[in-house]
This record gives sequence, structure tokens and C-alpha cells, in this order.
Amino acid sequence: MISDPILFTTALIAVTLGAILQSLTGIGIAVIAAPVLVLIDSTFLPAPILSLGCTLCVLNTFRYRQKLQFGNTRLALYGRLPGVLIGITLLTLLPQSLLMIGFALLIMLSVGLTYRHIKLHQSPRNLMVAGFFSGVMGTTTSVGGPPIALVYQNSEPQQARAELGLYFLIGTLMSLSVLAWSGHFTAEQVTLTLQMIPGVVLGFLVSILLDSRFKSSYLKPLIALLSLGSSMAILWRAFTQLYS
Repeated sequence: MISDPILFTTALIAVTLGAILQSLTGIGIAVIAAPVLVLIDSTFLPAPILSLGCTLCVLNTFRYRQKLQFGNTRLALYGRLPGVLIGITLLTLLPQSLLMIGFALLIMLSVGLTYRHIKLHQSPRNLMVAGFFSGVMGTTTSVGGPPIALVYQNSEPQQARAELGLYFLIGTLMSLSVLAWSGHFTAEQVTLTLQMIPGVVLGFLVSILLDSRFKSSYLKPLIALLSLGSSMAILWRAFTQLYS
């Protein structure tokens, strides 16, 4: 539980901004909110961050439900299942400091990919491969968005939001179920999650107001700067822990 009012406010603002961006573009909590939350309390990694993303996915899946095509989502989920199982094995074997390093590097990768136009078609193979790597990354570090977002980057925006929302909803529930079963989702982490839920709901509501006027290019440089700065700080902390 975050008891310091300044840290609590900072975390809540980060979650709200991340929820706004994810509701508008399909990805955001892992890139904006997660690095700030991990700097405040490493216990946020991975279950609470996954839970916050799952809550937002429920809201966005309902909002864009008319655009859903479950066939694509089903293929990605077939790939995610073995990825989740490998991810929980890695989470059990690797120390927290290495997981934080992996988390920070994946955030940097996510930012880099937003500036690259990589052409990937929504073929069955690409969806399943992306789902697999998303499952491994999401279960171990809570950052499972980059692989699947690449496959959807050339899709119609509302369809992408709807299908990504459904994929992350079901996929995150897979990861959370395995995390809870293996003892990696504690009572303390549940408390941290509940503290941040108002930020998720507020961000979702604000995104509805901004939807018609939002252009991702407006915020892209600022988002990149904040994400990279937070990731560098996490890397420094992780390396300090690793070699102390």
C-alpha cells in the first residue's frame, strides 16, 4: 500500500495518463504508468500492472464491442498460452533485479517501435507468434504489448482497439490466473491494484471526451521522453541491486 500522499498522487496521475493513452491508441499503461509505478514500488511488477491493464480492457472491450472479430483474437490467444507457461517458469527462476532490467529494456523497445513502420500482416502465423512472445513478456514483466501491437499497427483504429482490448483482457486473465496459482499475486499486490483503480476509470472516461480530437503525434515525443527517462532510472536501480 502506498501511504505517502505525494507518491500516491504521482502514481495515480501516471495510471490516469496511461489509461487515457491506451484507450485512444490500444497501448499505454505499460509504457507510461508502469515505469513510474515500478520506481515507486517494485511490488507493482508484474501482477498489479497486469490487473490495471485488465480492468481497462474490460471497459474498452465493451466500448468497441461492435468492431470485434474474435477469429483474430483467438489465434493470438492460442499462441499466448504456451508463452504464459514459459513466462511463469522464468518468473520463478529469475531474480527480481533481472526482471526489472528486462522490464526496462522492453519499455525502451516499445518506444523505439512507435517510431518505426514495420509491415506485418495479420496472418495466422504472425498472430500466433506475436501471442506467444506477448505471453512470455507479459507474464514476466507485464509488458506484453509490443509484439501483438506490431501485428495490428496497420489495422483500422477502432477495430484494433476492440481486438487488442479483448486479446489483452483474456490474455491478461490467463497470466493473472497462473500468477495467483503460483503464489506471485499476493495480498499486498491486490491492495496496490485497488488503490490505482480510480485512475484507470478516470482515464477511460477522459479518453471518451478526447476521442474525436486526439492525435497521437501531439504527445508522442513527451511520452517517449518520460518512458525512456523512467526506464533508465529502473535500469540504474536494478543494476545497483544486482551488484550490491
